[in-house]
Amino acid sequence: MIRLCLRKLKIADNLERRALSFAKSFHEDIKSIQPLTEEASGRKYFRASHDQGTFVVCFDPSTINGHSVFIQRAQELKNANVRVPEILKYDEDSNFTALEDIGNYNLLDVPDFYQKNDVVEKVLLLLNDMQSANLVNLDTTFEMGLESHAKKFSKILCKEFLDLDIYSGYKDLYKRMIPKLLDQKWANCHYDFERRNLHMGADEEIILLDFQDLGFGPIGIDLAGILIDHYYETNLELVSSYSNKFAQLSKFDLSGDEVYEYALWGALQRNLRIMGTLTSLYIHKNKKFRIMDLPRIISNSAIVANEIGESELSNFLSNTVLPEFNGRIKVL
Repeated sequence: MIRLCLRKLKIADNLERRALSFAKSFHEDIKSIQPLTEEASGRKYFRASHDQGTFVVCFDPSTINGHSVFIQRAQELKNANVRVPEILKYDEDSNFTALEDIGNYNLLDVPDFYQKNDVVEKVLLLLNDMQSANLVNLDTTFEMGLESHAKKFSKILCKEFLDLDIYSGYKDLYKRMIPKLLDQKWANCHYDFERRNLHMGADEEIILLDFQDLGFGPIGIDLAGILIDHYYETNLELVSSYSNKFAQLSKFDLSGDEVYEYALWGALQRNLRIMGTLTSLYIHKNKKFRIMDLPRIISNSAIVANEIGESELSNFLSNTVLPEFNGRIKVL
């Protein structure tokens, strides 16, 4: 274990040195470079400082949806009036990109976020603009991943981590969920359109981040990302109210009730995937930084499941998964 930790430190130090070298190739008068918050995506970010200001260095070795896609999407979104960080420099060989530093103030830092109607409405307007953008060669594999996403919950969180057998009706839930997602309106989909990926600039403009994984999917997925939050107990009245607001401004001809249903089914699919993904990061990569988010995600998923008539799943989450998880994390 000690040897493994030392190896990880050595790799991190080497990456930081490479990030510094890249930063100096863009601005030679770099005074310091500091790692920024770790992300579940595996991308690494650093803040480079010099006498005139700062910029951000991103390292992304991904062969799928890496820097070249990020740069393409940034320009396409900018053309659609979606505010994104300015790209300052890109080095294809090193997998580093220099980006405008938009600061640390993401929407997780906005207190009582869902009581700030003007801010939430700005986010919904940005979502509509993003959905309307002309994006070329979008990934359309969402449908193919539905079964594996559902199994992340049952196999990784329930069985592998909690040693729980999934209830017998779960396969039937999956069969009911598929048409509820596939029959929605589809559009450009971020898949992680949540407050951590939305920053507020100095002029209170909302700035979109981590958009290189944009694909084509049901609009309920991104509605769920912003309306069914991982850090607040789900308030169905507020979800309904903002669903009505989105229906009024959306490019789609939808009623508030339709948007509400889309968001709830999107939340269920999204949360089942995320519960498995965050557990996998903890079990297989020892990444603990989001594991403590799971109790809220589990309880909110139970609220959503109950609202859309999936009482068996709601009861399983509330009465079996949540108590077992809370007992397990006490000894972590």
